[in-house]
Amino acid sequence: MKRKVVLVEDHAVTRIGVKHVVDSSSDFEVIGEADHSSQIPTLLEDAKPDFLLLDLRIPGESSLSQIKVWKIKYPNLKIVILSMVDEPGAVLSAIDSGVDGYLLKSDDLRTLTENLKEIAKGKTIYSESIKQHFTRKSDGTQTTSKEKEILKLLGQGKTYQEIGLEIDLSKRTVEYHVGRLKERFQCKTVAELIGKAKELLLI
Repeated sequence: MKRKVVLVEDHAVTRIGVKHVVDSSSDFEVIGEADHSSQIPTLLEDAKPDFLLLDLRIPGESSLSQIKVWKIKYPNLKIVILSMVDEPGAVLSAIDSGVDGYLLKSDDLRTLTENLKEIAKGKTIYSESIKQHFTRKSDGTQTTSKEKEILKLLGQGKTYQEIGLEIDLSKRTVEYHVGRLKERFQCKTVAELIGKAKELLLI
């Protein structure tokens, strides 16, 4: 059985293209479409989709503030951003709200359903260019104060949940930061990351 997708996109040409890619897959099908944020709650309630594929910039009120509400109301719903917006602030806000993926329209659309398959398995997927946005020099000279705080708390043996509560971030956002730090410092484990941070006198 195909997984059900609700597609929220206000540009008709883009919506048609994305719908074609999704419907051509043997794993997914678009069963609802919206071009205004006010249409989303009814679609979620009536269609009970497995995926909400969401553009951030659509007419109506910002959907970003509603993502946490939808994730609570529909705990099995996978919410994936598909947008042109790649500013770090917007990306981190989306991650903090609990999205399961952040993909860019500039990506090769042929990779869309493969990414959705990975998300269906429980993974959180980001576009490569999004990852690169957050990749800085591996010498640590551009590590942010927030990242240094996370590294310090990791070094104290705190969990992602505990770190999030202490510095007012969601567990998912802490996980994202740690993942990016591991990539930047080329570490496979948190223990390696802590060791590298100490070596660079970051903690």
